[in-house]
Amino acid sequence: MSGAMLQRAERVDVAVAVAPAKAGPAAAPAIIKAALAPVQSSLTAKLIGIMTVALLVIGYMNKQREIFVPGEGIGYKFGIVGGCAMLLLLLYPIVKRSRLFGAGTKAVFWFRWHMFLGTAGPLLIFYHSNFSLGAVNSNIALFAMLAVFLSGVVGRYVYGKVHNGMYGAKLDVGTYLANANRLMQGLAVDVGGSSAKITNALAQHCDRALPKSPGLLRALSNTLLMPIKTRNAKHRIMSEVRASVLANAAKHNWSKAQQTRQLRQAREHVSEFVYAVSRAAQLSLWERMFSLWHVFHVPLFFLLLVSGVIHVIAVHLY
Repeated sequence: MSGAMLQRAERVDVAVAVAPAKAGPAAAPAIIKAALAPVQSSLTAKLIGIMTVALLVIGYMNKQREIFVPGEGIGYKFGIVGGCAMLLLLLYPIVKRSRLFGAGTKAVFWFRWHMFLGTAGPLLIFYHSNFSLGAVNSNIALFAMLAVFLSGVVGRYVYGKVHNGMYGAKLDVGTYLANANRLMQGLAVDVGGSSAKITNALAQHCDRALPKSPGLLRALSNTLLMPIKTRNAKHRIMSEVRASVLANAAKHNWSKAQQTRQLRQAREHVSEFVYAVSRAAQLSLWERMFSLWHVFHVPLFFLLLVSGVIHVIAVHLY
């Protein structure tokens, strides 16, 4: 069984390092539950989001009072600080690749600051503009910043789908498939020996859930149809499992209680197997979308830098 699973893993170009199952099939549920921990939302991020929305609403509702003026006073200072905050966003992509700043070991610290500056900067700029449009160069800079901000919100959502929590370690498709492979080994013990039909049913589900190099639209449709595919696959696999358990029960003179116990263990492993494959398929899609997001986000950010520089020069020269 394990060889068939590894062949399917290679077909989707995923490196799967499968360790021997020293703990036995009984340890598989604990292993997969630890590996497939649900993505947790950060309470701090939620509080910052609520506060940001509240400040935006308050600022917009009070714009007619003109408490903040773009060209003078605290409104002008908000523009300077907000612009500097947007420039400092460049620190994260630089330092996360630099050993000098502790790339990898301090990535969490820099990412937190990146998220904070990406929220505080636009907020200050909105207060700087008094939530109103101005000259052409000001409007271009404002809309460029808004585009980058919204793109960042989308990126944050997709980022959360491919990482274990907002600041956690990146999840890995190979981890899901490695655990699925261990579950396949456990199934062989559950049913009383290897079964070509069960192996074939498991392999077919992997092929359908993880097609080789799918396009983005196909990957999206595949993920949307995953609940149906998972339910059908579970039904097919369990049919073969029941037949194999009955055959081995007759062969080895299992008692009725032992048959029930073996079937129950097999059902648990099948459920966890199809879930692992389903999560691998979903993660593969989110990773593809995260890469695509980078293609759009980076040019938007440089457009913001250029428009921001032009705006500053225009304001101080004219």
